[in-house]
Amino acid sequence: MPKRLPVCVLSAVVTLGCGGDSPTEPSVASIEVVPGEMLLVGEGDGDRYLARGRDAEGTIVSVTPEWSIDRPSVASITADGFVTAISGGFATVTATAGGASGSARLEVYIPTDIGRFEPGRSYFGRNDYVEYIPGELPVILSSAHGGALQPGEIPNRTFGVVINDRNSLELTLAMSRALVNLTGHAPHVILSHLHRSKLDANREIVEAAQENPYAEQAWTEFQEWIRVARAAVAAEYGKGLYFDIHGHGHDIDQVELGYLLTAEELNRPDIALNSLEVVARTSIRDLGRTSPIPFSQLLRGPTSFGGLLADEGIPSVPSPETPGPGDAPYFRGGYNTREHGSVNDADVVSGIQLEHHYGGIRDTFQSRLDYSIKAARVIRKFMLEHYGFFEPGG
Repeated sequence: MPKRLPVCVLSAVVTLGCGGDSPTEPSVASIEVVPGEMLLVGEGDGDRYLARGRDAEGTIVSVTPEWSIDRPSVASITADGFVTAISGGFATVTATAGGASGSARLEVYIPTDIGRFEPGRSYFGRNDYVEYIPGELPVILSSAHGGALQPGEIPNRTFGVVINDRNSLELTLAMSRALVNLTGHAPHVILSHLHRSKLDANREIVEAAQENPYAEQAWTEFQEWIRVARAAVAAEYGKGLYFDIHGHGHDIDQVELGYLLTAEELNRPDIALNSLEVVARTSIRDLGRTSPIPFSQLLRGPTSFGGLLADEGIPSVPSPETPGPGDAPYFRGGYNTREHGSVNDADVVSGIQLEHHYGGIRDTFQSRLDYSIKAARVIRKFMLEHYGFFEPGG
């Protein structure tokens, strides 16, 4: 005969099995809205906020919040936290659930619709962090590591190099003025005014901006304006040159010319540099494929950029005097040279990274002036020698 359960026990089993009262919702002590800061760029841009609830003990609890925005003229928000930009300005987004609430900052930035760029005029991005000065010459200059701005809205970068290339922005502007004085026409110039501790505009976006939306926007503007300049040069001239201007702290006082080749490759004999495979991996690929002289001579012969610098009394590597770096430290070219030089088949603007030593080039106003006058002559001679043109209509 089966054993019977006592009535009291059976009642308890039935109660547990059938449910009884529904369990109470977890109490919400606080709500965190993520991201805490959001930047939308342009009308119609959108993204989603999330709400993270916690109980009194700090344990994460599930919440289904009610979303609101204090300035609906700036952006709209849906029931599931998706915001869409409407007009420029700032707003506060709030999530409320279980008597608790949390807020986040929203900015909508509407870039100016420029239409047509005017040569020689400065155009700025958000908060004047990045500047573009359109030009008329088939030459582009950029400065990624010379800015001084350290805004509080952008935290310091936590990995990568954070030390500036001192006076490299001033050197870039001096080179631009020297080209204007030499030819009557201006190059294209792109400047990052942010200190390198806030943005490294010569790295891919993850290392460059480290997930800060304001640094990411500045990085995007810097890169996009180089592309705008390249497109303008290609449309006007069919070909051109891009120079990314930097400063190094190596022991040897020489300008390091970066073509994306390693020190080991430059230390090899000329015959090893003349192969099409080597040409295809450099930032002057387009020039190398069309030049009638061997590629090794384009890199370090008498009419190479280094050779023409030598004629002006400026030591550099590679050059006829210093064909390769040997065992010395050497910068081969970074992100911007790879991204904006002629690495790909369709690229017609070749790129060279110019790494300048400090003493005698970057250290004083007079040093920058003297070097820039010489560098302007070298740029002009190099383009006339290898492209056959320089000034508009020339």
